Amino acid sequence: MRRINYYWRLAATGGAFATLFFGGGVLAVTLLPVLSLLPGRRCQRAQRVVHGLFRLYIWMLRHLGLLDMETEGLEKLALSGGRLVVANHPSLLDVVMLMAAIPKAQCIVKHELWDHRFLGPLVRRAGYIRNDLDPEALVATCREALDQGNSLIIFPEGTRTTPGTRPQLRRGFANLATLTGASIQLVVITCDPPTLIKGEPWWRIPMHKPHFRLVVAEVLDANSYLRYQYRSLAARKLVQFVESYFAEKLGYV
Repeated sequence: MRRINYYWRLAATGGAFATLFFGGGVLAVTLLPVLSLLPGRRCQRAQRVVHGLFRLYIWMLRHLGLLDMETEGLEKLALSGGRLVVANHPSLLDVVMLMAAIPKAQCIVKHELWDHRFLGPLVRRAGYIRNDLDPEALVATCREALDQGNSLIIFPEGTRTTPGTRPQLRRGFANLATLTGASIQLVVITCDPPTLIKGEPWWRIPMHKPHFRLVVAEVLDANSYLRYQYRSLAARKLVQFVESYFAEKLGYV
């Protein structure tokens, strides 16, 4: 039965990936162009469509038996408009789970995803923010998104974490927080056994169904760090705090 279950999950995982990538491409050239003809904010409408479809996608993964998911404080994410949602990044599914939980979510995406053959059109129509903008344009675009009541999802590690490795955070999120004054909603994500990690192909699934746990933790006031004389020092202190927080919650201290 274990072997049957494994091969079922392998086949279903392949189908789920095809649904995500090809489905995203089909959506971008069918439904979203039609919705863009309606009056109002086209990007926000596209983001809500993505939110609803990602909720359905996570429901599908759970009911196909591909993963279990436990949450704590998830309702806080629905009220996190105008905040930076800062999370650790153990798996490829992290962003899908967060976007499924946040009605008005914005993302900073890698330029490779912006130009992706299948998902690129969806990313562009939803108005997500590419990470290779010049610094001033990036900050201005993020500030505008926050002012519109969007939650801005950021993985400060910059890439998925290697299992067993203490999180090492980049300073970009702290610079953005201290420049915009946005609050930071911390989210801790764990996955046991690890799956869809960096450098691992989708078909290398674990022998047992992975269990995800998503804990929506405390909110940080970035302005409280501006008591330091220099903003660069404030950003450094903020990075140190969040890095230590994740390390403690993930059992590295």
